[in-house]
Amino acid sequence: MLTNRPLEKLRAGEPAFGLAMASSDPLIAEVMGRAGADWVWMDEQHGSWDRAAMYRAIQIIQLAGATVIVRPGSNEFFRIGRALDAGALGVIIPMVNSAEHAKAAVFAAKYPPRGGRSSGGVRLRFMGSDYASAANDNTLVAVMVETAEALGRVPEIAGVEGVDAIFVGPGDLSVSMGVPQGSDEHEEALLKILREANGVGTPAGIACGNPEDARKRADQGFQLVTAGSESGMIFAGIAHMMKTVGLAD
Repeated sequence: MLTNRPLEKLRAGEPAFGLAMASSDPLIAEVMGRAGADWVWMDEQHGSWDRAAMYRAIQIIQLAGATVIVRPGSNEFFRIGRALDAGALGVIIPMVNSAEHAKAAVFAAKYPPRGGRSSGGVRLRFMGSDYASAANDNTLVAVMVETAEALGRVPEIAGVEGVDAIFVGPGDLSVSMGVPQGSDEHEEALLKILREANGVGTPAGIACGNPEDARKRADQGFQLVTAGSESGMIFAGIAHMMKTVGLAD
C-alpha cells in the first residue's frame, strides 16, 4: 500500500502542501510529481483530463514520489470510483452542500462495509487480497464547501463519518456569496469554515494560488493547502521572462 502523505499529515495535525494540475500533459505531471510537494491535486472538474490521461499521470506522479488526490467532475458514484481505481489515494468532491452530499461521497469512496465502492480495475489486481480493507483506511475523502448554502451547514457536513477534511473553494464561495475575494465578509467566511470544521474535529483545507497565501493559510490552521497550479506557475514564469527582456511592463 502506497503512503498517503496528506492523510498522514492531517492525522498528525500538520499542514500538507500540494500543487494543483489541470493540464493532462505527462511531462508536466512528472515535473509536478518531482517538485517535492506532499500531494498533487488532479483537477478533473476544470481540467483537460480524460480517463486514459488520468491513469498515465497518476502512475507518473506516484513513481516520482508524490500522492495523487483527484477532484472528480462531480459527486457521482462511478466517477469517484474511476478516479480511485486509477490509483488516486483520495478525492476532493466539489459542490457539497449538505450532509447527504457528503455521505454520498464517502459511500462512493469506501468499500463495504463502510461504503459501496465497486471492487475492480486492472491496477487493483496487483494490490493484494487485503486491499479493500487497507484502502478504506488509506483513502482521503475531502468535501468542498464553496457555496453560501454550504456555508450555513459546515458542522453537519464536517461531522459526517468518513469525511477526512473540509476543503474550501474561495473563488466559487466568493461568487456564491456575491462578495469580492479578499473582502472582510469573504475572509470571515473562510475563517468561519475553519473554526466550525475544527470544532467537530475535522481538519480544513483551502485552494491557494501562490506560496505566500498558502503559508498564511497554514499558519491560520488550514491543513490541506495548495500552493499554486501549473498554469499559474507557467504564466508567472513567462511574465517574468517577458518583463526581463523588455517585452512587458
